[in-house]
Amino acid sequence: MTQKSGTDLFWNERALREADPLKVNIADDVQRQLETAFIMEHLPPGARVLEVGAGNGHLTQTLRQRAGFVDAFDYAENMVQQAKQLHQETNNRFFHDSVLEPKAVQPPYDAVVCVRVLINLRNLEEQQRAFENMSALVNPGGRLILVEGFSDGFERLNQVRQGAGMAPLRPASINFYSPLAPWLERFTRGFRIAATFNTGTFDFLTRVVYPALVGPDQATGPSEFHERISALARSFDPEPLKMVARLHGFVLVRA
Repeated sequence: MTQKSGTDLFWNERALREADPLKVNIADDVQRQLETAFIMEHLPPGARVLEVGAGNGHLTQTLRQRAGFVDAFDYAENMVQQAKQLHQETNNRFFHDSVLEPKAVQPPYDAVVCVRVLINLRNLEEQQRAFENMSALVNPGGRLILVEGFSDGFERLNQVRQGAGMAPLRPASINFYSPLAPWLERFTRGFRIAATFNTGTFDFLTRVVYPALVGPDQATGPSEFHERISALARSFDPEPLKMVARLHGFVLVRA
């Protein structure tokens, strides 16, 4: 398989360093709830599902409640081991594999689910290769459900923050964010975009309003504020706030 990058090593070690299993994949549970709600709304019941980048299996246990079977893999061996220990295998399989060179997958799949995995690859070339690999594993008429980060939202958020006298947000050094526009064009080749999702409202409230209320130095991570605005972030989705979204989700139906 492809040699592990610094990002790959980070995630493999994080499975051992983070004591709270709920925080291993992501510390912000509200954001995770928003992502999961979108995915579950569009996951066909009884489907044969492939989950790419399953981490320690937190999302897998939700997917398998609706799916017929879930193949769930990660490139971090420690994540796979922890997933098996925490959740066991019922109507699913946890295994080690790489989205850049998948070998242990068993296609075809009715749905492929990929959440914040592409941003952990080295560059746009690797991201595109991963997308092509995932696309090839989806049945005709099946769904590729993506939730990914893009550079546009960070740039727009920082414009707003600058106007409010706040320092810019700096994406994690382990991540690579590409612009959204080229991906939108790629999605339309071989797929139909059936549904979309974005975190614009959530990001505006947590990255602009919250630090304006408590002070940027105090707004360093998930808080009670995130919980209090979760229902608003889920129900209020005005078009203007889409431009400040760090994350976008897509349900792509294969032709």
